[in-house]
Formats: sequence, structure tokens, C-alpha cells
Amino acid sequence: MKYDCIIIGGGLAGLTCGLKCLDDGLSCAIISAGMSALHFSSGSIDLLGYDPPGQVVPAPFETLSRFIEARPGHPYAKCGPETIEASLDFFRRELLAEGLEICSNGRDNHFHVTALGTLRPTYLSQASVFNERIREAFFRQPRIAVLTVKGFRDFHPGLAAANLRRNALFKDCEIVTGQIELPWFEQTPQNPHEFRSIDLGRMFDSGRGLGLVAARVKEAARGAVFVGLPAVIGFEDYNRVMKRLMDLTELIIYEVPTLPPSILGLRMDNALKSRFAARGGVFIAGDRVIGGEITGGRLDHVHTRNYGDSRLRAGHFVLAGGSFFSGGLVSEFDRMSEPVFGLEMDYQPGRGNWYSPAFLDRRGHPFLEYGVKTDQALRPLDRHGRPVENLLCVGAVLAGYNPVKEGSGGGTAIATGFQAALRVAAD
Repeated sequence: MKYDCIIIGGGLAGLTCGLKCLDDGLSCAIISAGMSALHFSSGSIDLLGYDPPGQVVPAPFETLSRFIEARPGHPYAKCGPETIEASLDFFRRELLAEGLEICSNGRDNHFHVTALGTLRPTYLSQASVFNERIREAFFRQPRIAVLTVKGFRDFHPGLAAANLRRNALFKDCEIVTGQIELPWFEQTPQNPHEFRSIDLGRMFDSGRGLGLVAARVKEAARGAVFVGLPAVIGFEDYNRVMKRLMDLTELIIYEVPTLPPSILGLRMDNALKSRFAARGGVFIAGDRVIGGEITGGRLDHVHTRNYGDSRLRAGHFVLAGGSFFSGGLVSEFDRMSEPVFGLEMDYQPGRGNWYSPAFLDRRGHPFLEYGVKTDQALRPLDRHGRPVENLLCVGAVLAGYNPVKEGSGGGTAIATGFQAALRVAAD
């Protein structure tokens, strides 16, 4: 099998790269071993949330040029501000084509509420999390309700409300909590505690009993106009379900990310994969690239666990396998490695240097900055320190950035995936 481009990894970076390759008229295949980090994400896209001292960045594009100048090895420096902005615009258009509206606060960041009730700066969010109406209402309501589904284990409104009350932004706001019982629970022998977010999302998709759900939401809100609910309001038919629920309640409903699996992340994952298929891409799911042959400074082919001795060839390859979480990078007791091609890594020797003493350190752990070393063109180096001409690395596999400390994970994935596709198309 021969393609213009083969992408190893089907997460945010890989799918963005694949969509841009197809947009430029290239044949493209993605090989994905399994679930990506999107399934565990908030469903929002962070561009640059924090500056080096840890202060919130209100306007990331005003800061980006200085940030890049101070960090020439950062993945953003290998893309540039114009490409970063173009990549985010492209990403929004592709998702909108699949019915998933992604909203921004102009060129500024906005806050989204986490499952724990903390506020995090982000750049793009789904319309059920941030839109113009939510922006206007968020800090201007005298009362906010934070509700959950009775028996649901993956969102706790009491904890979220307690943390919101500690935030000075809500000092003049009354925050009430409550729970609603879904009518579908009355028709199943299962215990409500057994249901996860995906199960609840599919119940909402059915559309049955929404009138009763709306009445219970309105009652539990206790007069609040702005209501936060766990992000379970529809898995596939979420636009219709959310609109219907808001029409019936006459409330502003805000979806709060839950503990994984994340419906917001799954919606994004499904939309990207659907768009990739609609554009003619080949998505090979449930398989893992286990090696390839680099000759004369170029990657000739890769082979996978399921295809055995069959060789998958392409003019260009993109490594988007993710970080340690996804198996794109591997750590042993005293070393780290990239497991597919043995590419040169950028990390600090000595296991004691890999982590911070505090598990929840706001600066993130040092290992988050470790990854594959690349040149300014995103080309990695082989075992002999030479660049692999037709192999590019994107997303979390890259060294040189800290997605937790910077609030830059999604933006880096999208920007580098987009930039890699531009390089493939130009070659």
C-alpha cells in the first residue's frame, strides 16, 4: 500500500495533520492503536494559558511572539504565529462541517470550569461550554446552580461549588447545588451508579422524556437562570438535545467536563474522524506501527502488528503517537526512548530529575517537557544524529514544551499537525 502520507497516531495532532493533507489533495492514511488522549480531555483547546511566572495570559496572540522569541526550541517556534492562527481557523471550519461548533472569545482566552470547580484559561471551547450568551451571563448572575444526575459518580456539584465559592470572581454570586433523577432510570433494572457519561449521553440522545427532565432541572435550579450540568447532554445528537432542553427550561445551560470518559472529548474525536472519512482518508484502527526501515536518510516503509510482513509505504510519514500516556514515548528505570524508530530523545538523565516532589505541582513535572528532538522543520534525528528527511514529528511526542505549565497542549497538537501537512504538501 502506498500513500502520499502515512500518519502514525490518531489523536488531535494526527487527525489535524490528516485533514490538512486531504484538504491539499494528498492521499493519506492514519494508523491508530486505540483511544487517544481526546477521550480523557476537557474538549477545549488551550493555546497559551499561562506565562512563565504562572500568571494567566488574557490575550495569547499578543504574547505569542515574545514567548516564541524567548523559546526558540518550542514547537510553536517551529510553526510561527501566522501558521498557528491559520491552523486554529482550519480546525474550527473542519469541525463545523461536522456540526460541532467551536467558539472563541475573539483573540482572547476565556475561562472554562473544570470538573473540580476550578477555572482554567483556554482559547477554544464547544458551544455548550462557551458562547456569547454564556460569556455575558457567566459573571453577572446573582445565583448559579450546579446540578448533577442522581447516582452519577463522575461529577460532584458540592465539590465544584465549594471551589467556585473560593474564587473572588464569584464573591457576589450565590451558588446552589442539587441533583435530578432521570426518568430513564425508572425503566431499567440497573443501579444508577453503574452509568458512565457515555451511557447518560445515549439516554439523552433518545429524546424521550426530555420534558420531564426539563421540569426537574428547572425545579432543582431554585430560581437560578445559569445552570451548570455535567457534560452528558447527548453523545451524537447533542445539538438538538441541548437546544430542546434550553427551550423547555428557558435557562442558560452550561456543560461542565466530567471525569473520564469525557463526552466533550469524544464528540470532538468523533467529529474529526467522521470528517477525515468524508474527505476520503483511510483510518486504520486497532493496529500499532512496530517498526520501519530508514535507509539513505529516508523512511522507506513501516510495518504494523496486524499487517505482519506487509510494508506500508508513503512519500512522507508523520509521527503523532503521543507522549507516555499514549505509548508514543516509553520510560524505563533509568532511560527514556521513542519505541518505534529509536529516534533521538531530549531528556535529562537521572530518574530523580524527571518529576517534582509535589504530585499536583502547578508547574507540571519536568518529564512533560521531554520528547523527541527535532530540527526547525520538525524532522527527528535518527540513532546517528542525522535528520530523517521524510519523517515529521507532531503533538505530544515532541520535546521542548510543558502543556500543563503553559496551558498549550491542544494548540501545540493542532499547530504542529497543520505545519507538518504544509511541509508534506510543499515537498
